[in-house]
Amino acid sequence: MARKDGLRLRAVVFWLAVWQLGAMALAAAYPHGELLLASPLASFRRLAALAVTAAFWNAVGWSACRILGGFLLSCLAAAGLAALAARYPLAEELLAPPVAAVKATPVASFIILALVWLDGGCLPVFIAFLMVFPTVYLNLLEGIRQTDGKLLEMARVFRVPLVRRLRGIYLPQVLPYFRSAASLGLGLCWKAGIAAE
Repeated sequence: MARKDGLRLRAVVFWLAVWQLGAMALAAAYPHGELLLASPLASFRRLAALAVTAAFWNAVGWSACRILGGFLLSCLAAAGLAALAARYPLAEELLAPPVAAVKATPVASFIILALVWLDGGCLPVFIAFLMVFPTVYLNLLEGIRQTDGKLLEMARVFRVPLVRRLRGIYLPQVLPYFRSAASLGLGLCWKAGIAAE
């Protein structure tokens, strides 16, 4: 474990040094080289100066709200549509092309297209929603499909109400799929949302 931590620290120090050397080279080559690439120390100083202002934390808070809002909306839509697709094969067939298109298209392309339709405040919500949806939808669909058929048959025979079936059978079986999708999706969502901001 100590060896891995040492390697990580060395890697961070190495890239900070590369960053510093790049900033110094640009500053020496161009009159305004600091504008093209600020040094690590200048960046840290600026961050420290901003971190004590209310406007900085206000901007950070609103950005986080928009990004997490997009994430939550995406999870809700993905859960509903995954249940629909698991129940009706036609729904899955109709959803397959847009899900594949969203997975295959770079986030920057969506940002540029969405700028035409949406204002700046809605853009991070939409982009976060769009980037998370395929991951959560596909994982939840797989989780629903992997639900134990014998348990479902027993629930049908004993006429277990839908709410108890959802809570007692589907939820425990689907939850691991959702957790893995949500952890991956949250990283994607944060990165895409920051790009949209």
